[in-house]
Parts: sequence; structure tokens; C-alpha cells
Amino acid sequence: MSSLVGNVSISTLKELKQFILPLSKEEFTTLEQNILAEGCRDPLVVWKKSDNKLILVDGHNRLEICQKHNLPYKIKKIDFSNIDEAKAWMVDNQLGRRNLTTDQLSYYRGIKYLSLKKNKGGYKQVLSKGQNELLTSEVLSEQFKVSESTIKRDAKFAEGLEIIGRSNPELKRAILAGESKVKKADIQILAESKVSDKLTFKNEADVYNKAKRIRDEILDEVETKIKNLQNKKVQDAQAILADTDPAFLKRDDRLRKIKGMILSAINKAIEERNVHAIKELKKLIEKLEQELFYS
Repeated sequence: MSSLVGNVSISTLKELKQFILPLSKEEFTTLEQNILAEGCRDPLVVWKKSDNKLILVDGHNRLEICQKHNLPYKIKKIDFSNIDEAKAWMVDNQLGRRNLTTDQLSYYRGIKYLSLKKNKGGYKQVLSKGQNELLTSEVLSEQFKVSESTIKRDAKFAEGLEIIGRSNPELKRAILAGESKVKKADIQILAESKVSDKLTFKNEADVYNKAKRIRDEILDEVETKIKNLQNKKVQDAQAILADTDPAFLKRDDRLRKIKGMILSAINKAIEERNVHAIKELKKLIEKLEQELFYS
């Protein structure tokens, strides 16, 4: 999209617009009334690219209103090396706003975390001298005065919202605007899906149902791992028992071991017609007799 005012052409990119704080209908109407009454006082911020093309990075709602009413506006140009720098500036700009809700603040902290993790060069925007070895979560934890676990939960929230926004941008906008009843935990769990890139959402109920399914899948996987660990422990214990001389076991354990060895010898003797198994069986019966009547 582009807007032409005088000799100035401004383009908007969907990839950048997603970082703009969504306004409720009431907020947009209030902003529109203020601009109609007082004009567009704050300049639109644009990224001046090397080809002199101007890309809007702040003022999307103001631009829309000015276009609608054919109103003049001022621009402020900023140079960025690439689109990632532009994104980082936009996120920081949003984080600098005073009227952010808890969820909006969580979203932008999460976006910043994900951006820094993806682009190591982004560290220079938050690190001071001597911090180069700190983890991203540590840096942002210090910057925003919250715990590292909060920063990581913010990242899951941001990931979940991006997943929702791919198929339903209006639902993402409603969540950030506080107009939706979708639970934050349901949004965060979406990032744990093994097929998150294929998830689509029609409405709030869709988010709830798919979040529940992801939780159930995770629980089933955990339970399977626990059962496998338990089975391995039992097998390891049985192996240790089998390798242990009965004389060093407790009486009940000795009896169980001898019983198992007797049954094994019987099966071996019958199925394989093994003479040595019969001789071993006789010795085991003698051991059993010793345990039962003489120990």
C-alpha cells in the first residue's frame, strides 16, 4: 500500500504493520476526532531506504485517518540497515508507550526476546559493556525488571499470538486490544505444538479446543516416558536380582528367585529336552528344600 501527499509517497508493509498496537473502535474514533479538530500534530515516522523509498514504521492509524479525510501530515525519516533493525525500533517504540496493558507489554517483551534470539546482531541494541556473555532472558529480565521465567513466558505468548495471527489477524488484534476472552495460557501452549506452522483458527472456541488437544498430547507423551522409565527400572532391578547370588538376598527374595529359576529350568527341560536343565532343576529343588525347612 502507498499514500501520496504532495511529492511524498509512503508505503506500508504488512510485515511491519503487525507490530503496531491495535486500537479498539472507540480509541480509533477518538483519535480520528482529535485529528479532525486539531490536525495531525505528530509526524509519521518512516524508514528511508537506500533506494529513497519511504516505509512507514510509526503512525499507521494516523496515516489511515489522514488518507480518509485528505489531511496533510509531516514525516520524520530514520535510516535502518535492514528490516530487522526497523522491527527492533518499532518494538522498542511500542514498549516506550505508557498506556500498554499487561498483555500488550507481555507481547512486545516476547517479540523482543524472539527477535534477539533469532538475530544475534540485535544484542547491540540492549547490551552495555561487559554484558556480552549474558543470556537474552537475563538481559531483558534486567531491562524490564521482571524474572527470566516471565520473559520466557512472554516469548511463548508472542509466539502463540503470531500463530493465531497467520490465519486470523482480527482475532489477534482483538486479543491485544482486550476484546477477547481467550486465556493467556491457551495462547502460550500453541507454541508447544509440533505442527504449529499448520494450525489455523476460526474463532475463540477454536483456540480453546486446539490448546486442549495440545495439552492432552503433551500429557500423553509425558505419561509414556514415565511408564518407559518405570519399566526400565523394573527390568534393571530384575537383571540385578538375576545376577545376585541367593545367599546375599533376603529370604523372601531368595525364595522368589529360586522359584523363578525352577520354572525356567522346567520349561527349558521340557521344550528343549535339555538334560543339563533337569540336573539344574534337581539342585534348585534341593536349595528350595534347604530354604523352606532348614534355614
